[in-house]
Amino acid sequence: MRFFRELRTAAAIDAPNVVRVLEIGEHPVPYLVMERLEGKTLAELLRSRRAMATADVLDLVRQVGAGITAAAAAGVVHRDLKPQNLFRHGELWKILDFGVARALDQGDTLTAGQIVGTPSYMAPEQATGATVDHATDLYALAAITYRALTGHAPHASGDLAETLYRVVHTAPRRPSDLAPRLPHEVDLVLAIGLAKHAVDRFASAAELAEALGDALAGELAPDVRSRGSALVRAGAWADAAQVVPHRRIARG
Repeated sequence: MRFFRELRTAAAIDAPNVVRVLEIGEHPVPYLVMERLEGKTLAELLRSRRAMATADVLDLVRQVGAGITAAAAAGVVHRDLKPQNLFRHGELWKILDFGVARALDQGDTLTAGQIVGTPSYMAPEQATGATVDHATDLYALAAITYRALTGHAPHASGDLAETLYRVVHTAPRRPSDLAPRLPHEVDLVLAIGLAKHAVDRFASAAELAEALGDALAGELAPDVRSRGSALVRAGAWADAAQVVPHRRIARG
């Protein structure tokens, strides 16, 4: 079964920030054994405090980014990174649920035409059913970062179709508008991380983590500042008056 082939590929990821798969089998019924974890998901932690301290968010981005990088090295794209799939186990953040992960084919792309994932953290190319790759997981990490810093997901609404529309077509609020404690440099970093076009995003999770750390310290690198500023000028962020209100979308 293709599901088991892909799951075994994910199980081959050997990294401290990815939950370990101990055993996979099909008889007498399909089963999966993973390491036992104790703690809470990011979603659970955010329910109690809405937004996180910047130092904690930076730690999250570094650790989850390391897990994403390890998955990419193994040829795996998660496709559904979200707060519910990030687990705090002691001092470690671990990525859970590679159940919708896909192994990269020999062309280093995923089969297009299927929308799989959680809309609030989904990249535009994923929301349209286009080809997805490592850049898709990097977008999700940036969206999670936005949520953890501001208390709001970038494109969430109460309607599935509306959220997908926003992901593809509209700009979210500027992070520092939602959380005035944030340096404006964070706006520039997340403008890159949440860019509509994958080519405009950071090339790696390490780049995102480094840029976020620099922004929080007020020491953003000139090239990152320039890239982010260009995206902001091009409309990366919406002012409060420009935010798209909830729209009813007809369903066929």
